[in-house]
Amino acid sequence: MENTKEKKQLHPFTLLLIILVIVTIVANFVPSGIYDRVEFEGRTIVDPLSYRIVDKENVGITTFFLSFYHGFRNAASLMGMIFFAGAAFGVVNGIGLMETSLKILAYKLRNTHFYVVSFVLMAVIGTQVAFTSMWELCVVILPMVIPLVLALGYDVVTGASIVMLAACAGFGAAMTNPLFTAIAHSIAELPIYSGLWYRAISFVVILLASYVYLMFYANKIKKDPTKSVMYGMTSKYQAFDEDVPKFTPALIRAGIVFLVVFAFLIYGTVKFGFDFPEIAATFVALGFAVGLAYGLNINTICEYFGEGMKELFYAGMVMFFARAILYVMEEALIIDTIISALANLVTGYSPKVTAVLLLFMQTIINFFIPSGSGQATITVPIIVPIADMAGVTRQVACLVSQFGDGFSNFIYPTNGSLIAILMVAGIPYNRWFKFFAPLFAIIMTICAILAVVGVIINLGPF
Repeated sequence: MENTKEKKQLHPFTLLLIILVIVTIVANFVPSGIYDRVEFEGRTIVDPLSYRIVDKENVGITTFFLSFYHGFRNAASLMGMIFFAGAAFGVVNGIGLMETSLKILAYKLRNTHFYVVSFVLMAVIGTQVAFTSMWELCVVILPMVIPLVLALGYDVVTGASIVMLAACAGFGAAMTNPLFTAIAHSIAELPIYSGLWYRAISFVVILLASYVYLMFYANKIKKDPTKSVMYGMTSKYQAFDEDVPKFTPALIRAGIVFLVVFAFLIYGTVKFGFDFPEIAATFVALGFAVGLAYGLNINTICEYFGEGMKELFYAGMVMFFARAILYVMEEALIIDTIISALANLVTGYSPKVTAVLLLFMQTIINFFIPSGSGQATITVPIIVPIADMAGVTRQVACLVSQFGDGFSNFIYPTNGSLIAILMVAGIPYNRWFKFFAPLFAIIMTICAILAVVGVIINLGPF
């Protein structure tokens, strides 16, 4: 019976393919329209007063099949980063560094309450994402955490959620997100990363809400495993056995090198704004450095590289579907039409109401444009004038835009990174949606409250 249920689960490719077909059809019934783009500090942004309807651009079979190639090409940078991260962790996992570390950690924490272990892990992972915005690294962290949590008697969703909910809080309320916040502040003419103290408070509040939500779920399924959203499905992960290995001198050398290079990666992302090429290069260096420190020869390191990439192949490939969907909408010239329609819905209200409406406007837009930097350059030039006219500070406007972009990444199937992460975790999208949707509603309510408070205190500098 369990096998029958598993066969009925949609493959992630199937889900995204259905969305792509629907978008291709619907795009022919939405008016084509465009905004003029202007140069601003070396960046192309939208002139918010320039929207106009143009001759309809229809899309059909040709565009549909071309979208696969163009989606692949446009997602290549992110896919490359994921593949090289997989390669590096192929070496790390191949020598047993992560498994040994986590087994020892599980042994050391055997008398520590699960609530404490979960909180520490979520705080560390969330803080890392809040400063680096690298939530895609969930794909390499999940295989380390899930077996640890299974060994403590919980399910796959609990293990995955420790990582994903922490990343969600860190990315949505990021303090120094170079992919959205920095761009939005530049366009809004705000000091880069100003208002960090308020985003830090937002991060803590949302992280705590996510933690409490997860602990309720974990406690529920601990008492009754049939309450798990994964009940009836088998997992590819196994709990760590009770055998506790020791660090060998080779593993100690490799571990020190790993920590040094990974610390450099985080430092470079925060200090120097490392993007996907630099991050990918650092992962390549990480793989070679750890392998050589352990004592592997180049041939064996390359074998582990290949194994690591193979593990994340489908996770990387699934990302191009999201970009294929975006390509179809771009070819039909309907993205600007959607943005214009949403902008018209949020004008003419009080500052508090406008701030909340801007939050939900950005959340809706993220379904169609699952790219933080892409959204910032397209929507912030439109949102800022609306905020100015409504008496909402530009800091609040950028804050709600970041909220709308960040948190919805963890629920929309058009976000290739989410589907890739779920694939690595072995959680079907519909099961994740069932688990995460109530929390998403809670997070959006908290964000709306934070937006209103931001208006009340006149969050600035302006």
